[in-house]
Amino acid sequence: MEVMISKEIYDKLDHAKKIAPLDPKKSIEISRYVYKLAKNNGLKLEEGYAFLNIAFASRIKSDTSSILENAYEALSIFKNKNDIIGQSKALNLIGIAYFYSSMYDEALKCFFDGRKLLDLHNDDTLLASILNNIGEVYKDSEIYDKAIEYYNMGTNVISKNGNHVYHAVILGNIGEIYFIKKEFEMALEVYNKSYNMLLDADEVIFLPEVENKIGKLYFQIEDFINAEKYYLKAFKRLRSIDNKYYSIDVLINLAQLYEVKSFSGTLNLYEKAMYYAEGIGAKKKLFNIYNLISQYHEKQKDYKNALLYYKKYFNINEELKSLNLKDKLEVLNIDLRKIQDKDKIDNIRIRLEKEIKRQKDELENIKSSNEILEKKAYEDELTEIANRRSINIYIENILNDISLKQDKIVLFMIDIDKFKRYNDFWGHTEGDICLKKIANCIKKIQVNNKDIFGRYGGEEFIYISTSISYKQALQLGNFIRTEVEKIGLYYMDKGNKKCTTISVGGVIGNVGDFSSIREIIQYADKELYIAKSMGRNITIIKDIDIKG
Repeated sequence: MEVMISKEIYDKLDHAKKIAPLDPKKSIEISRYVYKLAKNNGLKLEEGYAFLNIAFASRIKSDTSSILENAYEALSIFKNKNDIIGQSKALNLIGIAYFYSSMYDEALKCFFDGRKLLDLHNDDTLLASILNNIGEVYKDSEIYDKAIEYYNMGTNVISKNGNHVYHAVILGNIGEIYFIKKEFEMALEVYNKSYNMLLDADEVIFLPEVENKIGKLYFQIEDFINAEKYYLKAFKRLRSIDNKYYSIDVLINLAQLYEVKSFSGTLNLYEKAMYYAEGIGAKKKLFNIYNLISQYHEKQKDYKNALLYYKKYFNINEELKSLNLKDKLEVLNIDLRKIQDKDKIDNIRIRLEKEIKRQKDELENIKSSNEILEKKAYEDELTEIANRRSINIYIENILNDISLKQDKIVLFMIDIDKFKRYNDFWGHTEGDICLKKIANCIKKIQVNNKDIFGRYGGEEFIYISTSISYKQALQLGNFIRTEVEKIGLYYMDKGNKKCTTISVGGVIGNVGDFSSIREIIQYADKELYIAKSMGRNITIIKDIDIKG
């Protein structure tokens, strides 16, 4: 009976490990069932392997605390049972957990301890895995020569037992080092070797990963045709196995390629990556996607959507920081329970304090960037006054406020007279300076009166004041006009010096008299047209309460 149960346990553990890369949640579920089965039948060693499987599947999910907790439980059992291979596997996973937490010294110690155990019991695949992970630590530490040394040791070991898939994985990591060092020819050579091995093995998980890496390399050297070809190959393979997690990176890379080439569909690719990430709860990937979409909208000068996605980026970054800090605290908590070495505990505490400070500094940087982007979203870039979007929002808020329906409002459309001639005479640089000077002049009036003023486009501005009579509105319009004239801007026309002036067209009425932004602006624009046709440099205001 015990033999049958033991066989069932190991069959289920094998199945759980195989499906872990595609469905880590299901893998953990099966492993927990196996743990209960082993515990109920007094099979202690099998309990250890169930813990090990949970730690392995947790690695796929990057759940650091779960890796550490379950791998330590497995290690304790394997020590009691004197299972050398089990201990080495557990130490390997513990090292990975520390690596994910950027605790490189602790990670290396676990990897080297795990490697030393294999001096007593040979397991080439496990040894190659440990050597590869040591290489990963050195790569992240930017000690690239040391990383390649350990990667090569890993390939030498694995080549002996014919595990071509794992051999190809390590080669892919070596190629990545060459890619980082911008040694693209060497990187491509190694990637292709890895790729051909995976093709021969008909491997479904790592093959698209290498195709994506090759695509990135071609993108870097501006061979966009091959870059797109490999990205599409990778995406097709991943879609065939419904692997949304790895598809996200490929979609992002494709979007960046299309953006550089100004192809249509860039935003669709970013959004598809976003939907995938939101669907599977891949928050770290969403963090990157929201930032990229924000930057895309900013390049298109769509500051409203740029701000929207930057806020999403900011919010998810806050969430990730909170989760990361929670994870760090959990790692510390597990260490405190599992480790008795006082010096090591003190070192971990110091590291955690540094991490908290780093995260606070990063938070300040993001807050600052958020303020800059919000400013861009609602401020005219040239004149640094409110832009069209900001003005529209203000008008809409007033028109929708029931409590203001009986209040008076005046809206001026202001246009610089014969601005094209000024531009033609002085040039566009001086034209921009002219716009800034006029904007600054009117802004001073707006600030003193606590009114609203902004650039509506080109050489047109909008000025809004409330709780004002028709007579006061006319005085205000004329005051704005004469103050601009006093600036003394001019241009030459047929040998004659022409002063730069403005025309003002306005509408006044109760807030409730206007049904929409479009209506109130059309009224003012019509009066501006009349002011222009009457010779310019005048103020014309329509009182909507006076019919005709």
